[in-house]
Amino acid sequence: MADTATTRRFTPQPGCTRCTHLNTARHHAAATRDHSAETDARVLIRQHMRGAHGTELEEGWT
Repeated sequence: MADTATTRRFTPQPGCTRCTHLNTARHHAAATRDHSAETDARVLIRQHMRGAHGTELEEGWT
């Protein structure tokens, strides 16, 4: 089994509509100060990146 890549910064993968959607939701939640929705989006991004792209986002990723 290959090791997953690790990064401290989230950048949507080119052409991945799920990445783009989740990132938009995260930014919208942050802009409206909806901390619960922002946390939900961050969790979903982390799960998506791990499962779909084999990338593990480190603690404190931005």
